[in-house]
Amino acid sequence: MYRRSISFVLLFVVTFSGLAVGRGHIDDRVLAQIKAEGFQNSKAMETVGYLTDVFGPRLTNSQNLKNAKSWMRDKMISFGFDNVQIEPWGSWGKEWDLERFSAQMTAPTYDRLIAYPLAWTPSTSGVVSGEPVIVSVSNAVDLEKSKGKLKGAIVMNGRFPFNPPASRGGDPMKRLNDEELAKKAGATDPTKDPDGGGTVSYQDEESDWLESLARGKAITKFFKDEGVAALIQPSRRPNGVLAVQGSYFPDPAINPPTFVLAREQYARIVRLADRKIPVKLEFELRTRTGGEATGSNVLGEITGSDPKLKDEVVLLGGHFDSWHSGTGAADNAAGCVAVVEALRILKAIGVRPKRTIRVALWDGEEQDYYGSIGYVKKHYGDPFSIQLKPDHARLSAYYNLDNGSGRIRGIYLQGNEAARRIFEEFLEPFAYLGARTITTLNTGGTDHMAFDAVGLPGFQFIQDPLDYESRIHHTNLDVLEAVNEEDMKVNAVIIAAIAYQTAMLDEKMPRKPLPKTAEGDWYLPQNRP
Repeated sequence: MYRRSISFVLLFVVTFSGLAVGRGHIDDRVLAQIKAEGFQNSKAMETVGYLTDVFGPRLTNSQNLKNAKSWMRDKMISFGFDNVQIEPWGSWGKEWDLERFSAQMTAPTYDRLIAYPLAWTPSTSGVVSGEPVIVSVSNAVDLEKSKGKLKGAIVMNGRFPFNPPASRGGDPMKRLNDEELAKKAGATDPTKDPDGGGTVSYQDEESDWLESLARGKAITKFFKDEGVAALIQPSRRPNGVLAVQGSYFPDPAINPPTFVLAREQYARIVRLADRKIPVKLEFELRTRTGGEATGSNVLGEITGSDPKLKDEVVLLGGHFDSWHSGTGAADNAAGCVAVVEALRILKAIGVRPKRTIRVALWDGEEQDYYGSIGYVKKHYGDPFSIQLKPDHARLSAYYNLDNGSGRIRGIYLQGNEAARRIFEEFLEPFAYLGARTITTLNTGGTDHMAFDAVGLPGFQFIQDPLDYESRIHHTNLDVLEAVNEEDMKVNAVIIAAIAYQTAMLDEKMPRKPLPKTAEGDWYLPQNRP
């Protein structure tokens, strides 16, 4: 990586203290300093490059993640942040690390298979080989049909149509255009995205997730109980890209060894079997496993300067964990480094915000927001009983970044219309960079939902998708090359400015009414599948 050197002569030397004017306007001199530091002295690519290349993927409960947390803690200290710590939030799942694996077809011809094991699957019993058994198991009827027929077999689960050549067409890289942004801006119902879909609440999202977990776990348990030697699944992505996540059970003792295989190779094997041509596959997997794992988040801050407001917090965050087939660069080292870089910029230019600005890097997001929900339960309240803690009154806002490295184009209000005018002022200086869209829409799938769940102002930024959804998200292509350097700089600058302005407001950010308590006991730990 490289940075172009740009000379810049400062016309003003000022002491930055209490420069916010009115409700949310940022002093032009502070904004100029943020831009100069963020655009011309950026540490973003240096930080994200070292994090991803050196420590690799950061699977929840893995040694890689522990090592990366320690390094990031030290990095925050070197940037001069206050109160840097690795704070435990609780425990979840088992420790698991991938040591080595191999996957190949040896007949009717040799083919090195494009494959990767799911997280939390156990080692194979040495090298396992044989002719695969192809099944389609997705419901209770399918389970009964295959029962008692799979012991010791290499099982391929699923049949699907061949990928036509048209699936390779089109440009997977995408920027949001004016029409798409205008549709978002014109939305009136937070739960109804004009492009389809829409998130209602964390509680609804969690209920749907637990239902899907129950279905998936039943199938996983079936194959384990059947005693399969290895389970093979097709990637949901075409063109040789592997979409790899984890088993439904975060415990190798109750999973079969499971691999994701490139769709095209999977389809070839199915076609060969349909032609009655014998196929022989060979797999080996070695993993290291441990006991119950303690989860933790990495925290650092700039302490507030106003004696009356310094205990109030503006929180920035993103999830630090990743899946394990890539290095988790776009998802979500890019978001984590952007918020850390935002705080570094503010520290470097010497501003003294009234409120504390804190950065939090969560773990366990990929499994169910465990790090952020653990933090919320510890400091703010329970998202199901809505029993609140004293710190609930002290959080002004939470800003999350977690949709790859694409440029920020605006913000989702999560239905918090009282905040619209504030964000209009916050974003006005960045309209020339394309960050001007404010939508009432909810967006889900990441850690701001944990804060919204207890009635706190939690926001996720609108970002250009680039190729995040088309080929990067949760795949083996999520490496440093997926990170856009210029967008990283812009994102860090915008977040720094918004965080500073929020910290300087006369009042905390407005809040929506508290959500209702959850009905029933489906969410209790003992009732989780």
